[in-house]
Amino acid sequence: MNKMEFLRQLEELLRDIPENERREAIEYYRNYFDDAGPENEAQIIEELGSPWKVAESIKRDLFDESYKAYSFEKPSASRSADRTTRNILIAVLLIFTCPLWIGLAAAAFGLLVAAAACVFALAICVVAIVGVFFIVGVVLTGVGFTKLFTGLPAIGLILLGIGLLMLAFGMLGLIITVWAVGRILPWTIRAIVRICKKPFQKRGALI
Repeated sequence: MNKMEFLRQLEELLRDIPENERREAIEYYRNYFDDAGPENEAQIIEELGSPWKVAESIKRDLFDESYKAYSFEKPSASRSADRTTRNILIAVLLIFTCPLWIGLAAAAFGLLVAAAACVFALAICVVAIVGVFFIVGVVLTGVGFTKLFTGLPAIGLILLGIGLLMLAFGMLGLIITVWAVGRILPWTIRAIVRICKKPFQKRGALI
């Protein structure tokens, strides 16, 4: 057993005491080893005894008369074995369910691409419609002005009114489009990023 193994086992055995007390105890024995130097590491371990005895002494000093004897079985080996078994089972499960996860990931990616394409296509359609309103409005306004001064003022006024109305609709459509793009597009991008991050966040939590 070396210093790192000793401190690791000691910290594991002190899991059931307050965190600040555990930190102080680990820091104390780490400094104790450091002060003694690497050449005296084995001697210090022999002097201190097993990590279980040190942990028992710390708990007895901490809890004083209310201290009750703890069962100091070596849990590290069993816990390590349980952790290894769990990791193996998770790895096997991931391997066997890999086609399912790939299919779900592909379907999700396809839905995201389709949603993005729909938003993009809708934006193009709206822009095209707004453009048509502007073009028609400009043409009708120009024709209306021409008719006003060519002997057909009634028709000129009608065409001018329709042209200005079309320009107003075009301007309103432009304002709505700019507002929608400014709100919906960033929201869509953030939603796609969040959905893409979720599998990695869950995986990190499991690890």
